[in-house]
Amino acid sequence: MNAHFDPHRMPADAVNYIVNHDVKGPVLSPDYWGGYLIYRLHPKEQVVLDDRHDLYGADFFKSYLKLIHAEPGWNDFLQQHPALCIVLPKQSPLVTVLTESPDWKPIYSDGVAVVFTNRLANP
Repeated sequence: MNAHFDPHRMPADAVNYIVNHDVKGPVLSPDYWGGYLIYRLHPKEQVVLDDRHDLYGADFFKSYLKLIHAEPGWNDFLQQHPALCIVLPKQSPLVTVLTESPDWKPIYSDGVAVVFTNRLANP
C-alpha cells in the first residue's frame, strides 16, 4: 500500500529521519499522529499510543493530557509508559519543556515536528 499523507499536517519528514537514522523506540507522539507513526514504523518500532481513546481508558488519557500540555506532573506519564523517542508538533508546549530537560535532546526539527531522544538511552 502506498498511502500519501500531507507533509504539512503529518510528521512525514521527521519519521523519515527516524527511519533513516535508526532512532530507537518506543516512540511517543500526540494521539492524532499515533496511527500515522504506526503505519510508518510498525513492526520495527513500538508506538506508545494512537487515537483509539476507548482502548486506553480514562486514567491513561488524563495522564497523557497532562504530559502533552506540559502541566505539573507531566513526567509521570513517561514514568509509567516509557518512550525513547518523542515526536511533537513544533508549537507544542512540551517542546519547550523537553528542550530544557536534562533527560531529552532534540535531534531533528522542521516546520511541522521536533524529534527528541532520551539522553540516557541514546547518549
